[in-house]
Amino acid sequence: MTALANKQRLCFGILFLHFTVWAASEFRPGEVWNDAGGQPIQAHGGGILVHSNVYYWYGEDRTPRGRGVVAGYSSTNLFDWKGAGAVLTRDDLPRIDGLPTFMERPKVIFNARTGKFVMWMHLEQRGYRFASAGIATSDSPIGPFKFLKDMRPITNGFDFSEADESDQRQYGGTFRDMNVFVDDDGRAYVFYASEGNWTMYVVRLNDDYTGPELPTVENKTWARLLVRQMRAAPAPFKANGRYYLITSACTGWTPNAANYSTAENILGPWKTFANPCVGTNADTTFGTQSTSVLPTPGKPGNFIFMADQWKPRELSDSRYIWLPFALKPDGTFTIEWRDHWSLSEFP
Repeated sequence: MTALANKQRLCFGILFLHFTVWAASEFRPGEVWNDAGGQPIQAHGGGILVHSNVYYWYGEDRTPRGRGVVAGYSSTNLFDWKGAGAVLTRDDLPRIDGLPTFMERPKVIFNARTGKFVMWMHLEQRGYRFASAGIATSDSPIGPFKFLKDMRPITNGFDFSEADESDQRQYGGTFRDMNVFVDDDGRAYVFYASEGNWTMYVVRLNDDYTGPELPTVENKTWARLLVRQMRAAPAPFKANGRYYLITSACTGWTPNAANYSTAENILGPWKTFANPCVGTNADTTFGTQSTSVLPTPGKPGNFIFMADQWKPRELSDSRYIWLPFALKPDGTFTIEWRDHWSLSEFP
């Protein structure tokens, strides 16, 4: 082989290696996303905690007949995820009145005061009438998490019927699709669909992040928002002192159009805007439902919209849709579909 041929071969190899590394660092929404062990990531309905410059991704483990209910993953670049296994197992969940429970949409926040990692989840039983919060804690971001308690944070009356199938008159407003948020001052909040999914609640948490701040006082420590709008899948974030909340309609596993709301105070009032998604399939949020919004590291005003593309007949194969978006000068934003994209695209 000639020297020129060797040089050309070397250049091609370097080019191929560069392309391979570049391609591996791209997000490809809707494609199978494997962890470092080559297994499909199981983090459905999940969210990301950033702690000590490491990203931790938690979500529902939908592996058929698996013992885990919450799987955890860690990453330093948002692309390559190392599995931590089951950070919460089926055996960790309580039995209520002799019946088993299951959970959905786990989210984890870190309490700097206590040094604890606190997980909130929608805890449920067959029939979806239990509709309560589940709280678990751990000394480590990769668990194991110990289940602490179940509760409905706001035990108001609101003239619920005595015949209410979820016993809201007795135990308080239902707790279903949810998310947690830690504000700049260290105060934490939980957002959740309540009143039979008709109204969203936002509730300030206590110093330990393990329950509501007491005493609960409407419009001072908690508030009703999106009243009678039947919204679910809350994904809160904050930018330039303003609070944002992306939600979906309540249509079961069937995708629908998202919308978003903003407020100057987390307890409201909130103003609602139309679907931020644009382009083909925007009317179904690209066939997805929101789970969380992640501020893009080192890129103020830029965010990653996280959503699930549910496959109800094969939930373990539900796909993750991550899409970039940026706030406009007026504080609005749009989300566009991308077949592939990378963090380098952010300004």
